[in-house]
Amino acid sequence: MSLVGPRPNVPTEVALYSHAERGLLAVRPGITDFASIVFSDESEILRGSKDPDRDYNLLIRPWKSRLGLHYVAVRSAPLDVRLILLTVLAAVARTRALRTLQQLLERTGAPAEVVCVAGRSERLRPTLPRAWPRQIGRSI
Repeated sequence: MSLVGPRPNVPTEVALYSHAERGLLAVRPGITDFASIVFSDESEILRGSKDPDRDYNLLIRPWKSRLGLHYVAVRSAPLDVRLILLTVLAAVARTRALRTLQQLLERTGAPAEVVCVAGRSERLRPTLPRAWPRQIGRSI
């Protein structure tokens, strides 16, 4: 495990990965990454759910995977430092951290819909995981 990298899912979730999501296994998992900041309120999202596993797979996993795949495509030491700092900022000023994270995602070439979801200004809608093309990001 490293400080920064896509957070690992439990083995039962990994078994559900699409071919594209298996790309998340190409890097060492980490304690924080884009998705850790965006979905730090995962328990709130799933609170009151009658089927939390299903809702996780429809509301969180598709975006968590896309954010993780974007990280895999653009990872660098400077990006890791920024993500560590944003993780600390999110603990005290979540809205500001999410805005800054959106800017970072834009600068690194993340798709517009991923940037939008990262701001968490809208309610998450059920989305099915699908095979995503490898995202080519610009350097920081």
